[in-house]
Amino acid sequence: MARRIDALYCDAARAEDVIRSVIKETYAQADAVREEVEAAVSQRIGALQARQTELLEKIDMLVQSKVETLNLQLYQIQSGTCMPAPPQDPDAESNHGQYLLEADAVISFTLGETDFSDKICEFGSIGDKSTYASESYAKGPALGVLKVNNPSYLWVFACDREGTRRTEGGDRVEAALSNPEDFENLLVEDVKDGRYKINFVPLAPGGYSLRVTIGAEGFEEELQGSPYTLDVRPPTIYSQLGTEEDGEGKSKLGGPGEPHVPDKVGSVHHPSGVSFDHTGRYVFVVDQSNHRIQVFDSETLQALGAHGSKGLGSVHFDTPCGVVADRENRIVVSDLLNHRLQVLDFNPRTSEVSFVRTVGFMGTGEGQFAFPKGLGLTENGCILVCDSGNHRVQVLDMLDGFKFVREFGSYGTGEGQFDSPLDATVSCNGEIIVSDLNNRIQVFDSKGTFIRSFGVRGRKDGFFHYPANIAVNDENALFVCDQGNHRIQVFNAADGTFLHKWGGSKKKKVEPAEGDEAPPPEEDGEEGEKPIEWQGLRSPAGIAVNARGMVIVSDYQNNVIYAF
Repeated sequence: MARRIDALYCDAARAEDVIRSVIKETYAQADAVREEVEAAVSQRIGALQARQTELLEKIDMLVQSKVETLNLQLYQIQSGTCMPAPPQDPDAESNHGQYLLEADAVISFTLGETDFSDKICEFGSIGDKSTYASESYAKGPALGVLKVNNPSYLWVFACDREGTRRTEGGDRVEAALSNPEDFENLLVEDVKDGRYKINFVPLAPGGYSLRVTIGAEGFEEELQGSPYTLDVRPPTIYSQLGTEEDGEGKSKLGGPGEPHVPDKVGSVHHPSGVSFDHTGRYVFVVDQSNHRIQVFDSETLQALGAHGSKGLGSVHFDTPCGVVADRENRIVVSDLLNHRLQVLDFNPRTSEVSFVRTVGFMGTGEGQFAFPKGLGLTENGCILVCDSGNHRVQVLDMLDGFKFVREFGSYGTGEGQFDSPLDATVSCNGEIIVSDLNNRIQVFDSKGTFIRSFGVRGRKDGFFHYPANIAVNDENALFVCDQGNHRIQVFNAADGTFLHKWGGSKKKKVEPAEGDEAPPPEEDGEEGEKPIEWQGLRSPAGIAVNARGMVIVSDYQNNVIYAF
């Protein structure tokens, strides 16, 4: 299929022919647009003239009605059959010589709230930009891994001939799936800002393709990268996560370093927040006590690099805590004791992380923080900041220079209140989910209005002891790092229904079999206390889930990252 943009390329030998062809087409387009403008204005003038005729007819009808009413009353007065006017004093008798006319001379015209005269100067616009399919592109979770019966979507970003994002809608965007019988609810939504959302629900596992075109009927052109490959897999079986066979994960990323030696890349000391990049391949780990961010490859399990050191400068951290990564490969880290956010850029080709900017400083105002902890991302490009010291969640617009949007929450135990919010995330239907020191999970709408909550302090299913970190996967399952109970709990994010749990505990002492010698006594630790032997999760501090079903859990005390 020929690309529309190819008509704009030429070499020196063809330059004159191509340019003259474009000039000729420019004149033809101008004539066509003039006709469109004349037709649009004429149509509206015609509608106004029709309305004018209708209003004038109503005036004539009103005049006729008033004249007929008054003439009839005059006849009744002259014939002595007209009722007298009611007395103005209700206690007085009627004055048979006085009459109240049944119509007055008032006829008025009111523009009302539908006046558009001040909008005429804004009617229509003339521009020289249009959408080129070859320069437009698509992003979204549907281009990762899909799950059966799990709604998914992707965004189409319309761009002009220079590859610049368009800011208005109106394009004809079509989507076609191979084996359409294996999908339902395919819908293309024009968001009117240059983006188009393609929604659908896969019904069967397998490999499929999605063809996306832009253009008027008969002039459709495939989007850059189309057709796209779709990988649909069966739903997650949560009961298989963290089973006894892999209580410490199927594999590990990183591990504790050597005592009294600065940790090398790949070694972690008190790892905290974790996050996948938008492809689900790269893992960003907050290496808290080393005051840095590390990058791992989830496929090879290798450490790729690190960024940061302790300090107050723009490229430093002091006890980093939470981390998120958006679809533009921007990483945001909450810098706990520097009371700010650090914004970084990740280059997947080189695996390098570079500093971009700092957001905020210590305070209680908009965009200011006190001990910021967990972070979350919304679908529309906003970041949720758990401003724990101020007992609130702040919402900042990452697409508008981290501009303050709103805040919600205050100190307390009531609905919508927090005691040091710990982490925030967003469910598949756009609800904001927040954990805090009240040992509960609260759910809010996208504006920060309280909806519901669940959980209290305890060890039972659905109870918590320091829910340090939370994450929602693409099937709307909520994962909670129940740190004080040494476990992960999984819930249905839509209603809080408990689904699964797994965790760790102290190793039980194995008694020697009859006739066997008892093992030698364990050596004391550095402080004269015997080291605790632990199996499985000990202190889960961060959790992230990718579309392939890989679950990453950082263990703060065991100094390791588990992959389930």
